[in-house]
Amino acid sequence: MNDAGNREASRQQWGDSAEAWARAAEEEETGASASATKWMLEAAELQPGDQVLEIACGAGRVGLQAAEVIGPAGMVLCSDFAESMAQAVRDRVVRAGIANVKTRVLDAESLDLEAESSDVVLCRFGYMLMADPYRALSESCRVLRPGGRLVLAVWDRAGRNPWLSTIFDATMNQLDAAPPQPGAPGPFALGDTAHLRQMLEGTGLIGIDVIEIEAEQTYDSLEGWWEQIRAVSGPLAALLDALPPPDAEAVREAALGAAQRYVESSGEVVFPASIVGAQARRPA
Repeated sequence: MNDAGNREASRQQWGDSAEAWARAAEEEETGASASATKWMLEAAELQPGDQVLEIACGAGRVGLQAAEVIGPAGMVLCSDFAESMAQAVRDRVVRAGIANVKTRVLDAESLDLEAESSDVVLCRFGYMLMADPYRALSESCRVLRPGGRLVLAVWDRAGRNPWLSTIFDATMNQLDAAPPQPGAPGPFALGDTAHLRQMLEGTGLIGIDVIEIEAEQTYDSLEGWWEQIRAVSGPLAALLDALPPPDAEAVREAALGAAQRYVESSGEVVFPASIVGAQARRPA
């Protein structure tokens, strides 16, 4: 499959999970994602009246909280390359009567926005999934006003996030597949802090700070963990759905077995998790 085909497949796969993301957004966020959002909103130093762009918004978790901080004089544009994701946020905004949030379908690697149009760009768990994250970061820099801030979060390396890598490993082992090539899009593609810093420096951004944020992912049960990850994982869910039933069941059994070590006496499953957060600004 060529690049265009890969992009369209990714768009479809993430779009297919939009309903699950929308349902999850109706509940209070916990775990590593909540930790990432808290850090991002603090690092962004949001001010009343700011013009904020959220890239790869998913369910709009970060953008909607940013809207509360910037107030009615500001505006948040929640964008995603999957129409159904943007529509899910749009529906939520209408239901809640939020006046300072707009939504658009935008490709982060080629933003259809004017240069220097945003005070802040936010992206939680998005750049790592893009075919050309450096191009997307460069586009983010382009739309920032002089002195504007970019704040992002990506997942750390696979070994530090067994809540997800356990299922990936079980799937790849069942398929007898080689590990992803370095730089290939995926949840752990930007987990190398030195590489991420180098990419940010290449865009011309300054004041770069890259940190690791330790967290946990907690689930009611192993079955609950398996079902939740499958529901929101986009391409992984598509891959599992395409497997013959015996192979899919073998992946499930292997993953549940490997995750058994994280089960507490209460029956809860508590995984360690780690996030890489980065902040930078465009030169004034």
